[in-house]
Amino acid sequence: MAGTLLKGYDFSAQSMSELSASGSPVRSLVVSLTCVATVLMIAFGAGIWRAEGQALLPRVVAVLVIGHAVLGLVATLFFPTRFSERPTFGSAGVLLMFLSAVCFVLSMVVGAAAFSGWLGILSIGIPASYVLLALLRFATAASSSSEQAVSMIGTRERTMAFSFLFWAMGLAVHLLLSGRLMDSACGLGG
Repeated sequence: MAGTLLKGYDFSAQSMSELSASGSPVRSLVVSLTCVATVLMIAFGAGIWRAEGQALLPRVVAVLVIGHAVLGLVATLFFPTRFSERPTFGSAGVLLMFLSAVCFVLSMVVGAAAFSGWLGILSIGIPASYVLLALLRFATAASSSSEQAVSMIGTRERTMAFSFLFWAMGLAVHLLLSGRLMDSACGLGG
């Protein structure tokens, strides 16, 4: 949404963090949406925690989901990149966003062990596709310029972000179908 309001923004070539960068004309909108999304993701993590009772692995998933949301919010609020400047890997904001991504990938990997059936398959399939795509990218790196590699950063970031949200939606459906999420919301669950 915010990218459509920023004139000349290229969804495939520009990083998502550029929308929340200091100096971005749409920063206030992105920060507001990030705050709302973080509250919802924390609530979802708390729901996972409650729905799965005392089981360790689902609770680890819940902590990782919450960690992903909080780290992303802290990076966005307190360590934004500068608008129209390429961020450096050593910066605090980039490190926090990297840790946020590690949390969401680990939440799916742990979810593969925590949940069976189709959700377990989805939980391992998405991170496996990340590895496959990374290997494919490294295999073709010699045949493409560094400019081409950078030009797809927006596409890669969005693919990872949207696939994580797809997984979270799958987890919510799993919990709803099992009845545990509704029980926990009503205070009946452990």
